[in-house]
Amino acid sequence: MDLNTVAIFAQVVECGSFTQAAEALELTKSTVSRKVAELESHLGVRLLTRSTRHITLTQEGELFYQSCAQMMDIISQAELEVTANQDQVRGRINIAMPVEVGQQVLIPYINEYLRQYPNVVIHLDLTNKPVELISEGIDLYVQIGPIEDSSLIARQFHSSHRILVASPEYLKQYGEINAPTDLKDPHYQIRIDNAARVNSAWQISQNEQEFHIELPHRIQVNTISAAADACVDSLGIALLPEFICLPHLETGRLVHLLPEWKMPEVPISLVYSQRNLMPKRLRLLIDFLMSKMEERHKLGSR
Repeated sequence: MDLNTVAIFAQVVECGSFTQAAEALELTKSTVSRKVAELESHLGVRLLTRSTRHITLTQEGELFYQSCAQMMDIISQAELEVTANQDQVRGRINIAMPVEVGQQVLIPYINEYLRQYPNVVIHLDLTNKPVELISEGIDLYVQIGPIEDSSLIARQFHSSHRILVASPEYLKQYGEINAPTDLKDPHYQIRIDNAARVNSAWQISQNEQEFHIELPHRIQVNTISAAADACVDSLGIALLPEFICLPHLETGRLVHLLPEWKMPEVPISLVYSQRNLMPKRLRLLIDFLMSKMEERHKLGSR
């Protein structure tokens, strides 16, 4: 038994004939008659008494119709509430993103979105662990690095420009870095193991030259800010997003190494599982964040 069959039965009762019900539902009379017969067979009782002129409800049919009418009213009310919910932009959005991306970039924009849409509730999980959107009920995820699942939709909103940094004290102890070939023993890297899944080997290029560097590590952390702190404390060389390093570079606690050499930029994307039938609240949030990041990029490029 399905809702369509129940709706057909209810329409027959309300119209008083199979012919009028078929016209109202834009179905053939034979289809309507067959569906009602299938419903009676499923329930094991006769619901309608048929004659050449009219139909009447049996006692069982009357009881079943009353329940059906209540159910159809509930469904209609639910449809109204859902469509009204879409029009009014309300409901909950579950978001997960890396800690630093949230704290340094996106949280102020999310707060601004919430002020604009007061009937939306956001549950935000700041995590540097990979997440499974479907199984964990995540509506929107911020991915650092390439997207591995081709079934997901990704909209890139930023590329993370990364630089090599070390503290002056570290360089004094282990030696200056003037060329990629200096990145060898006795130097250490600060390894970052987080949601970006970035390989521990560093790719450094200039014109036609390219080096792949992998140094041993004394400490491995799962957040970029922890790596920056370890770098300031002279525990090794780190490859970090430039925006994380700027305060330390300005105060002299960190030094930018090999500034004329380039490191591959890492894409940062908004990732979600569906494009069709997306709740309006989520679609508006995605467009809002993309617009804000575009404004940020334009201001930064001036």
